[in-house]
Amino acid sequence: MKGSCLCGDVKFELNLEEFKIYQCHCNLCRKQTGTASSCGGVVKEENFAWLGGQKSISKWQKESGFTSHFCSNCGSSVPNKFRGKPYYWVPAGALESGRIVTAVNIFVEEKAAWSNVNSDQGAYEGRPSVERMIELA
Repeated sequence: MKGSCLCGDVKFELNLEEFKIYQCHCNLCRKQTGTASSCGGVVKEENFAWLGGQKSISKWQKESGFTSHFCSNCGSSVPNKFRGKPYYWVPAGALESGRIVTAVNIFVEEKAAWSNVNSDQGAYEGRPSVERMIELA
C-alpha cells in the first residue's frame, strides 16, 4: 500500500495485506482534522518504509503531549513514530489504495452530536492503553 500527502512530497509504503485502523472521536482529533473523527492505525516498523519527503515534515506539540505531524508544504497529516515504540502511526486518508478495515473506535464519549460515523465497531469510551492499541493493529 502506498501513500502520500496532498502535494505528493511526503511518500511512504506499507507492507500489509490489510490495514486495521481506529477512529478517534476526541475533541483534539476533530479540531486537528476538521472532521468527525481521525482515522489512522499503528504499523510495525518493519512494515513501513519512507519513499521520500521526510525533510518536509513538521511537528506541532501541545503541552499535554498531543502531537501533529504534517507536510510543511500542504499541511496534510503524515505518518510518525508511535510514542517512541517500534511502530508508526499512519493516517488512513493518506493511503492511495489497499484494504482498510476499522478495528476500533476510541473516545466515543466525546463523539460529536452531529456525527453520523458508525462508532459501534470495537467501541472504547476513552483511549485503550498503548499496548492494546498496538495489539489491535
